[in-house]
Amino acid sequence: MATELCQYCGVDLDEVPPAQETGWLYGVECSRCPPDRRRSLVLPRRERVPELTCPGCGARLAPAEEHPDVLVVKEVTYEICAACGERCGVAAIRKVRDVSGGTM
Repeated sequence: MATELCQYCGVDLDEVPPAQETGWLYGVECSRCPPDRRRSLVLPRRERVPELTCPGCGARLAPAEEHPDVLVVKEVTYEICAACGERCGVAAIRKVRDVSGGTM
């Protein structure tokens, strides 16, 4: 367990154990965005996705796990507070892809 108390409602997570939920994080640096608007983005998704769309320029990034502009793909297991329903911690992270050189 990542924490002892829920950061949102203060419930003791040892007494009221959190549920777990899996989500996905995609780290993107879109090469098609204009240089003055290009930036690193982390795009969270509830499920593993086959493609992404750049929120900056609308470019299609597919396949998501192999596209050169998708630098990081991580599966994240979140702790969900049973009392308030908020994500209150991270139980595990599994890197599927990381070619960011430590920048994301």
